[in-house]
Amino acid sequence: MSQNRYYHYDHETCSFVEVKPSSRKVYVQYSAMAVGALMLALVLAMGLDQMTNSPEELALEAENEALQEQLQYTRERIEGVSAQLEALSESDQKIYRKLLQADPIPEDVRQMGVGGTDPYAKFSRFSTPTADLLRETTNKLDEIERQINLQTASYRELTQAVGEQELWLAQMPAILPANGKVISGFGMRHHPILKITRMHKGVDILVGTGTPVYATGDGVVTRAGRTSGYGINVVLQHPKAGYETLYAHLSKIPKGIKEGTRVKRGDLIGLSGNTGLSKSPHLHYEVHDLSGRGLNPIYFFAPSMTPRQFKELQRASENSTVSLD
Repeated sequence: MSQNRYYHYDHETCSFVEVKPSSRKVYVQYSAMAVGALMLALVLAMGLDQMTNSPEELALEAENEALQEQLQYTRERIEGVSAQLEALSESDQKIYRKLLQADPIPEDVRQMGVGGTDPYAKFSRFSTPTADLLRETTNKLDEIERQINLQTASYRELTQAVGEQELWLAQMPAILPANGKVISGFGMRHHPILKITRMHKGVDILVGTGTPVYATGDGVVTRAGRTSGYGINVVLQHPKAGYETLYAHLSKIPKGIKEGTRVKRGDLIGLSGNTGLSKSPHLHYEVHDLSGRGLNPIYFFAPSMTPRQFKELQRASENSTVSLD
């Protein structure tokens, strides 16, 4: 099809003359047409590319989106677990270690960091959002693993401390060694046989001959026999609690009670009597620390008594000025 032609009237020649387009105008027109064609081709190419994605590529894209969502959800759950571990750590520091008199965990140990080269450089090959998510998630998992290891070690230490505490409580002299009335206490007393005033290092419990005498705490027998002054007596050592107890003026010691024998609180270790420097049948009972310093036994009876019973015992032990041995 031929192109349209344009004419104008020339007054000088009194005729119509054909209008010829300039070369510049022709160049501009063709350039505009070329740019338009190129843009159209690009739009068509992008559309065709989207339309020509294979089912495998579409499935991989969907899988990638699902994995990112799951990683985000996992990170949120990890943060929740980390918060719970931190709460356990606070309880460990502020409650359990104080109750068990254990040294606190140093802050630099609790905040164990990871130094050196980047341990997560392998994630750099992924896109930035994916790499960042993988770094944060893996770093949080590593932190939780460190928290768990630290808390496990701490609980292992506290478990050992609990065991030591149980041994300490079991060995603490904490009951009356015989069922009788305390008639003379700890302090300066007049000796009925020697006729002098001297330090009475224990308490006298009024009981008849043959009354059962019991170990006041778990311990080991370090002496079982006769000595001057104390007559037939038994000495128990309670090493974890840091004490030693003496049961004197006995009439008899059971066959199984000898040096090295281990006993429990409440085990029968002898029968009361009137041996040694004793005025009448009774049990003389003493408590010492491991250096041999005498301690007032009535304060060790308090856990097994009501406040009223302890007050009566304290009054009876302090009012007496004469001992039976």
